Amino acid sequence: MKKDLTNNFIYFFSFFLLVTLINKLFSFSFWPLYVGGLIGLFMPNLDHLLHVFVFKPLELTSQRVKLLINEKRYKEGIILLYDTRGERKDLIFHSVNFQIIFTILTFWVISSSGSLFGRGLVLGFYLSLVLFNLRKFLNKEIKEYFFILLALLFIFGLMI
Repeated sequence: MKKDLTNNFIYFFSFFLLVTLINKLFSFSFWPLYVGGLIGLFMPNLDHLLHVFVFKPLELTSQRVKLLINEKRYKEGIILLYDTRGERKDLIFHSVNFQIIFTILTFWVISSSGSLFGRGLVLGFYLSLVLFNLRKFLNKEIKEYFFILLALLFIFGLMI
């Protein structure tokens, strides 16, 4: 778990540093972009919580997570969610259809929104989806559309 968090932070800081350098965002007034990016980086993980509490509450893992949370053992619940993440195959945020729709939404927010927080949020979320697909690509689960997502990530970064 710590390794994945470390990798996500390394990719986040590398990508946002690149965006900062290319777009010359050196003023402190751009802090909402980075805060939004950090929040967006972890938003796709809400998909696992939705799976446990809304879509599949009767599965054994869902019941175990709910029991741990009811007993206020939050850390153990999060660790259980992390350890069993491979069991959940039908996550909404990680589906191809959602990623296509979210790519369009990302373009729309970055090209028309004046909110730096909103831009950072969708960029962080999109970066997280690209990292998810990178793991699938490296495990040879997908190969068709990963490079398109990667190219769009850098194009969106240039649009800031």
